[in-house]
Amino acid sequence: MNFFKTLWEKSFFFALVLVPFVSNAQSNYKPGYLVTSKGDTVKGFIDYREWDRTPTVVNFKQDATDIDAKKYAPSDIAGFGINGIESYRTYAGRISMDPTSPDKVKTEAERDTSFAVATVFMKELEKGPKVALYSYKDDIKERFFAGDTPGGEPKELIFRVTRTTTENTFQKQLSALALIHNELNDNLIVYIGRSEYTESDILKIVRMINHVSKNDYNKSHYSGPSINFFIGAGVNVNTNSPSNSSQAYLAGARSYTSYLPQGSLGINLFANPATKKLQFRVEVGIGEAKYKSLYTGKVSPYAPTEISYDNLALSGSVQVLYNFYNTDNFKVFAGGGLIFYKLSYSNV
Repeated sequence: MNFFKTLWEKSFFFALVLVPFVSNAQSNYKPGYLVTSKGDTVKGFIDYREWDRTPTVVNFKQDATDIDAKKYAPSDIAGFGINGIESYRTYAGRISMDPTSPDKVKTEAERDTSFAVATVFMKELEKGPKVALYSYKDDIKERFFAGDTPGGEPKELIFRVTRTTTENTFQKQLSALALIHNELNDNLIVYIGRSEYTESDILKIVRMINHVSKNDYNKSHYSGPSINFFIGAGVNVNTNSPSNSSQAYLAGARSYTSYLPQGSLGINLFANPATKKLQFRVEVGIGEAKYKSLYTGKVSPYAPTEISYDNLALSGSVQVLYNFYNTDNFKVFAGGGLIFYKLSYSNV
């Protein structure tokens, strides 16, 4: 018998219910620092989260054993960082408010130049000898800011979208920065002209202006593995039994438990390699089982007949997992996904 069986894992429901609560409660303190408004650096521990948006507050402990943490907003400090992973600075100024996602762009064709004046944290993407690059992301969109170093105040790189046009003003801004630093060559002009408003494209341009290679950049920024592989082996304990009302049961066939090997291998892909909290998993597995029992045959009621079969199960699954509780010795995951089975029977 060959067929595919699709099953939503029961844990999917629990992931939806539990994760918003327990993930917020679970802390993840890493060695880091604060920069005070006066420019002093205070070493301690930062509660490092799986930030999908730029954080609006940060929890800080001077000692990892402290029970209570202090919350700091952008108006309280000049910046903070997690050692060897990420750093943020405080920015006070104009921030564009026009959406750029196609499904959120206004219906009218007029340019939306709305902005707000705010004080926020910005993530440091690159701080080279000539140009620094930062990002700020909220519910509206992700924005990039660039400025001269050292000490230059960053300005937003502008990208606007209407129903009929796309304004790549950021390309002119980056060209101007390169020109100021005598780095605007033919290769850079071509690359800027082809670039999109993405972190990878803009970061590469800034690295070219700063003469920072990818290897040098990785040395000063966290570049841990974004994937890992795993393999597992175990024993498949499988119990089969005929229905109490079936002819085989009435003829004497009974339950049978087999103990046979099973194995699996797969790959995990991490949304943030530094935290490894949210991950996407692909896994394949194989397992064996069998059934064997004696029953009274019809031909001769005194000659027991054996009924048996071997079962081979091939499985494949895709899952989304979230590590909502994490200590050195104990970790708890919740998730959901799809599992596919292909069952084959032999020696029937």
